[in-house]
Amino acid sequence: MRIALFADLHGNRPATEALARDLKAQRPDRVYCLGDLVGKGPSNVFTYEWSLAHANLVLGGNWDYALGNRVFAKTDAFYVDQLGPQRLETLRRLPREHELWLSGRRIRLFHGRPVMESLVMPHQPKELLEPFFRDESGVSYDAVVYADAHRQALRTLDCGLLVNIGSVGNALGVALCCYALLEGREGTQAAPFEIRLRQIEYDREQAVADARGAHGLPRGDCYIRELLTGQYSR
Repeated sequence: MRIALFADLHGNRPATEALARDLKAQRPDRVYCLGDLVGKGPSNVFTYEWSLAHANLVLGGNWDYALGNRVFAKTDAFYVDQLGPQRLETLRRLPREHELWLSGRRIRLFHGRPVMESLVMPHQPKELLEPFFRDESGVSYDAVVYADAHRQALRTLDCGLLVNIGSVGNALGVALCCYALLEGREGTQAAPFEIRLRQIEYDREQAVADARGAHGLPRGDCYIRELLTGQYSR
């Protein structure tokens, strides 16, 4: 069983198109989106529609819920006007997390926020990360896979394996289209388990041109700097 996990498309059409091409080559059995389909970039209807059409599961991220609930209505009118009420309603109702069994490992999937009250980066002290290996009902997990940090990471803790899948459309550290592949045997039986963090090129010049051509894009200058440098600019 091969599962592709992607997140944080953030309205970046060229990066999403590069992801689509790579998924065709990788031929995963399932495709899961861990949230933040929208926000930041200019092509939000495209990344929203593509994710819902091609993912077997779509979880909600902090941007999805914030826009869906009109949390920043005064500053995010650009995105709200693009998406319209029906898409915003869907964003509001996206599930927050999901679990699966692969090669005998119980794996927890979520975006980051709002499961995390505030974003905890993969390199931060283990004491901040270990609580996410147990949910509110007391269920414990062998692995936690999340997004939101926009930086790919793989870390072993005493309590289990921590993975951040990176960002398709707004990656930090490396300014590429980033996602992950999990591979193993479906179910609770122990078996070999593999994680691959993929980084692929995309047409960043076109993504920058799209942003510059989007009249009224909030903080478009910050978004463009992030695309060009991979450095957080907000």
